[in-house]
Amino acid sequence: MRSKTIYRNIQRLLPTFEAAARRESFTLAGEEVGLSQSSVSKQIMELESRLGQPLFARVHKQISLTPAGHRLLLAYSAAASQVIDALEDLIQDRSRQQIVLSTSTANATFMLLPRVAELRECFGGGEIFVLTADPQGIEPTGQVDLTFTFGKPDFPGLTIRPLFPDIMTPVCSPEFLETHGPLQKVTDLPTCELLYMQAQHPSWVGWRQWLREFSLEPPTNHRTMGFNNYYNMIQACLAGQGVALGYLRVLGELLETGRLVTPLSESLQTEDKYHIAWPSNRPPDFPIERFEEWLTRRYGGPIKSFSRSLPGD
Repeated sequence: MRSKTIYRNIQRLLPTFEAAARRESFTLAGEEVGLSQSSVSKQIMELESRLGQPLFARVHKQISLTPAGHRLLLAYSAAASQVIDALEDLIQDRSRQQIVLSTSTANATFMLLPRVAELRECFGGGEIFVLTADPQGIEPTGQVDLTFTFGKPDFPGLTIRPLFPDIMTPVCSPEFLETHGPLQKVTDLPTCELLYMQAQHPSWVGWRQWLREFSLEPPTNHRTMGFNNYYNMIQACLAGQGVALGYLRVLGELLETGRLVTPLSESLQTEDKYHIAWPSNRPPDFPIERFEEWLTRRYGGPIKSFSRSLPGD
């Protein structure tokens, strides 16, 4: 309580002190802050009295900072700089157009960010803030302008536009295949370490559903490694820890660069599609057609790294 009493309203004296320290003159400081020379002198004396030590050395009508004055000026300048930065940020926030794009961690990591220059062109140079949320990549807040997701969004109040399905087939690293291969047919899968993803949304297709499409059942009593995040599962796959069920449109770059391979010809086209969506009560004030066209052109066509006959081809 005592410190609050001593320093109460002391901040009102600091602008005058800063001006006097910078201009090295009570007279020039007064002209800057709109006070007379005597009023500046009185404020400085009041500040010195409250602090219990001199801030200026006064010699022959000239002033210079004491060590205490230098310390206070540095602290005040640093605080003022932070205030100026905050003001500039607030002004820019008001004037700039920031587009908040929500998607899943996997979509952001494997589809959007490797081609971030192309992504930015879709929005004509507007500032993009990529927000990741799992499992679907939807953050149902008023901050989100646009969502890119796999599976029909199940949040209310969204305008939804479907894009294209995905293709699923087993993927692994070349090193895993070299060590644990050959893997030439679906019936070879039960002998492999199958990395699995815990289903977090009805759109998710797991090993059980995929294998049953080929009249097989997943192995029982077999050591496996599970994840609740597709990105983490693919990292384990890249590290040679097993075979993952690959969404080929998501993993296109990893397949094209040879970091992952598709050893089998069997594949399954998903019933669900990718979608873009936005709040119905707040339509985007920026064009989304270029983003939609880019996604369809970049990811919706034939998969070069998987040239076998695909469902629907």
